[in-house]
Amino acid sequence: MSTQEPDIPVQLTRELKRIESFCPGYTLRRAQKTVSRLFEASFRGAQITSSQYAILLTLAINQPLSTGTLSVQLSSEVSTVTRNMQSLEKLDLVTTRPGADKRFRHYHLTGKGVLALEDNLPRWKEAQKHTMSRVGKMRWMAMLGGLKSLYDE
Repeated sequence: MSTQEPDIPVQLTRELKRIESFCPGYTLRRAQKTVSRLFEASFRGAQITSSQYAILLTLAINQPLSTGTLSVQLSSEVSTVTRNMQSLEKLDLVTTRPGADKRFRHYHLTGKGVLALEDNLPRWKEAQKHTMSRVGKMRWMAMLGGLKSLYDE
C-alpha cells in the first residue's frame, strides 16, 4: 500500500480552482453553512433552533399548509419536513388537522407556537443583524433578487 500522495494533474487543478472561485453551488453551499452557524449561535439556549423558527415563520405567514406545500416552501424533502413537524408537534408548537381531502394533513400554529415566534424574534433579528453587518445592506439587496430567482418559479 502506497503512502505517497498522488500527483494531481495540472489541468484538473486548474478546473478545480475555477470551481472554487466561480461555481454557484460551491460558493452558495459555503455561504449557507456560514449563515446557518451564525443563526444557530443566536438561538443557543432557546427552546427551538433557528431552523425550527424558519418553519414556524413560514407556517405563520401561509397557514394552513400541507406537508407537500410546506416542503416546497422550505425547499426541503417531504420526509425531512415530516420529521421536523413531528418534533414541533411534540413541543406543542404546531398541530395537524385533516384537510378537505382526508389523505392530507394540514399544519397550524398553536398559541404556544405563536409565542415561540414572538419570544425568539429578538434572536432572529440579532442573527440577521450580524449577517447583514458582514455582507452590507447594498450588497445584500443586489444579491437578493438573483438568489430568489434560483427558487422562485
